[in-house]
Amino acid sequence: MANDPKDIVIGEIQNTVSKMMGSSSSALMRTAGKSASYKIWPELPTGKTIMEAGKIMKEGIADMGGFGDFSIVGDKDGAAQIEFKGCYFASLTEGSGKPCGQQPICFFGFGLVEETFKRLTGLTTKVELVDRADGQKICFETATPR
Repeated sequence: MANDPKDIVIGEIQNTVSKMMGSSSSALMRTAGKSASYKIWPELPTGKTIMEAGKIMKEGIADMGGFGDFSIVGDKDGAAQIEFKGCYFASLTEGSGKPCGQQPICFFGFGLVEETFKRLTGLTTKVELVDRADGQKICFETATPR
């Protein structure tokens, strides 16, 4: 479990956003994640395959900290199969009152991945949590083309 003060601050912000904004927090945070893609990675290559994009995103997300180990593990009918392992923010479910995949920080991550993926591949997608293996601390997500 990470004890990085940055992660703790982000966690407290997301818990407060969740409590104060309720269901509106998901749209706000997804939009913030999309915007953050340009600030975190102002220049990205284009024309990448799903798997090439996954390698680039894995390195970039690892550098951010907090989100754990991001991987695109497959391409199923044009939908990227994503695994997040060891995400610190999963430990915040009690404080936010929301399970994994429904916390504001999750929607920030979804937006960040959607926009970064679009910039790398040209594909517009919607990222969603499919399943979670709590014992292994893995979130399984898809980036489905729209």
